[in-house]
Amino acid sequence: MKKPASSDRGKTVSAAPAAAPSVNTASPVITEPIGLTVGSNEVKISDLKQEIEKLMVDDTMSADKALAQVIQDQRLVAEAKQRGYGNSEDFKEELQTYQSILAESYLTDSATIKYLLKETYDWMLQEVRASHIMYQMSEFANPADTAAIYNKLIDIRRRATEGEDFGVLAQQFSQDKKTSSKGGELGWFSALQLVYPLEKAAFNVAVGQVSMPVRTKAGYHLVKVLERRPNSGKVWVQHILKAVPPTSNDSLSRAKFQIDSLYTALIKGTKFETLCEKYSDDYKTRTNQGYLPIFGIGTREETAFEQAAFSLKEGEFSKPVRTSAGWHIIRLAKKIPLEPYEKLLPKLKEKVVTDSRGELVKENALNRLKKDMQFVEYPDIVKRAIESADTNLIKKKWGYALNGPITNSTIFSIGKNEIKAKAFFDYVMERQLVERVPTGYSSVVWMRSFYKKFVDKNVREYAEMHLAEINPDFRLLMNEYTTSFLKSELLNNLVYEKSVGDTLGQRAYYEKNKANYRMPERVFGSLVVAKDTKTLGQVRDIFKKGSPYPLNSTMRTPLYYDKFASDLTSEHKKVLVTLLEIMHTNNGYIVEVGGHADQSENAGNSAERIEKVKNFLVSNGLPIERIIENDYAKTKRADRFDWTKNQRVTFVFYSNSKKDIEKRFNRKETNSVIIEDGYFKKGDNKYIDGFKWETGSQSIIKDGKYIELSVERVEPARFKTLREARGQVLIDYQKQLERQLNLELEAKYPVKVNKEELDKALGARKQ
Repeated sequence: MKKPASSDRGKTVSAAPAAAPSVNTASPVITEPIGLTVGSNEVKISDLKQEIEKLMVDDTMSADKALAQVIQDQRLVAEAKQRGYGNSEDFKEELQTYQSILAESYLTDSATIKYLLKETYDWMLQEVRASHIMYQMSEFANPADTAAIYNKLIDIRRRATEGEDFGVLAQQFSQDKKTSSKGGELGWFSALQLVYPLEKAAFNVAVGQVSMPVRTKAGYHLVKVLERRPNSGKVWVQHILKAVPPTSNDSLSRAKFQIDSLYTALIKGTKFETLCEKYSDDYKTRTNQGYLPIFGIGTREETAFEQAAFSLKEGEFSKPVRTSAGWHIIRLAKKIPLEPYEKLLPKLKEKVVTDSRGELVKENALNRLKKDMQFVEYPDIVKRAIESADTNLIKKKWGYALNGPITNSTIFSIGKNEIKAKAFFDYVMERQLVERVPTGYSSVVWMRSFYKKFVDKNVREYAEMHLAEINPDFRLLMNEYTTSFLKSELLNNLVYEKSVGDTLGQRAYYEKNKANYRMPERVFGSLVVAKDTKTLGQVRDIFKKGSPYPLNSTMRTPLYYDKFASDLTSEHKKVLVTLLEIMHTNNGYIVEVGGHADQSENAGNSAERIEKVKNFLVSNGLPIERIIENDYAKTKRADRFDWTKNQRVTFVFYSNSKKDIEKRFNRKETNSVIIEDGYFKKGDNKYIDGFKWETGSQSIIKDGKYIELSVERVEPARFKTLREARGQVLIDYQKQLERQLNLELEAKYPVKVNKEELDKALGARKQ
């Protein structure tokens, strides 16, 4: 809405605020009935209906149960507020943060986004070749200048439609230095490659036709569509480059001779990758077989390269192609078609809200918010405020008079808030100091851009603060969050945190309800399920020897030393870092560090090597108890003749975990062995239930498997100790405290339900 400009031209304007817009006589206010009263808190029937229906999404929840849940929540909220939880700074800060995050989706124009997604994909199915003529102009230019440029382009368009060559007109009039010399040629492109207004013209104008003037941030444009075709997809190519200096003569250059030689070699069957790695001057890609990032039409600066790439079939290579970088041979590795809409949607949505389309989304959203928030602008005050800018603004020294003629006038209003010109002037004084003056902006143009930002900022801030008043869904979500936060705070203090700290209360509850916490009869032992008797016997033999169990696994790379040396080299440390990673990944592993020496070395060399390896491992976090030291000295020669192989430290893995033995056997054949150990009760394992529950070892054959159970002890059924049952006791104790709290709140906060209105609101859903 805009307030009409004043018609009192030439009159002196007083410092009094501008008159407010006329207000229609108010209609009688219809009061919405109250659906629920809890204590002194009232819930409107529409809000109560929404909360109940939200809970009834679960089919098992009836309307009566949902109403009971709402009542219980309202009582908790009432108690939390009475205790002052809603007044804490933490609550206010968290609520404000949540409101800002949540409001973003409601302040966004989702309808425009949905439309743009479909429109953009429809355009992506095509490619367009077009030319344009542009006149540069600031997006905040004076209306008179805007009209003048628009009329100039209307005249140029008339000349083009009457038969004059558009390319010649572009060379004569276009201010786009990049394209004017080429007759305004933009080349081939698809969607998301130009600014949105230009794309809209290019994809909506028929081939051979010229658009009406199109406005962008850069200025005004005319667009002529030259050709249109289906989308070519994208290509993944390799290339070999022979670079050419800018001043070189192509016909005599060494690069031209070399590229021709490489092309001949390719024709004769030499592998593309081999020539690329050896001869390409593109050092970024030559080690990667010449592969370039995937690209589509209109995305590369060099159109010759692009055209050659898209003309190839998969596996084909081009003749030498000249670009500003030099000579290329291009090979098409893969042609990639346009992805389906559903698959492309996430990327497409990200683009739509961040490229120039995002400006349209924001603008539409702001226009909708202005309407919803009853935005009223005073054009005469706006005009005079903008024209108050002078050259001091460009110098970042602009100021205003506190008693100026319009300083205290209303420049616009949002809902019941009247925004004075003074607030705008204060905003300008602050922003002029931190923002860079855009190139080509006059003081008035910059002032106009500040005004646009100021309006947008105030509309969004007001909408965010008052969104709950105009949007029932947002109000419901905020109510849900507030309810959830206050409930959590109250229950934390009176139930959860209290129960955790009340160890006497836990014990009393446990003693009273001990029968609920029973430990069934159990056995403690290990179970082995093997594919055959041989495997079962091998596992049995390993277990008889006791832990740590050998894993038949070593580090493939020992540490080799020079004669008499024991210090760790950088290569040694790399191996030891790998060892540390293995030990960190496998918590049950123990490593044997074996020291070895050649016959010609000193007797103590092997021990010195062990000590330095051990110190490195321990200093890097490996506990000493996970290391076994074995000084083999000269007893285990690796080679009788090659003494360098004897001067070494070896690593052999063991484990305290029976599960690691399972992995050892299953490395060669999957499911060769299953090993379980620990406590078992009836029903835990289908094999366990087939054995007698007594100490010792027993074997059976079941389902073609050879099974052995070794029982160390049998524990009879008993009550769990408080320590064993603490987790469940705590949960049950909390439930008791919560039930007690709810009973107290029922007495404290009486409830009144407007059953007649609620039944009408719920209609058929009431069960």
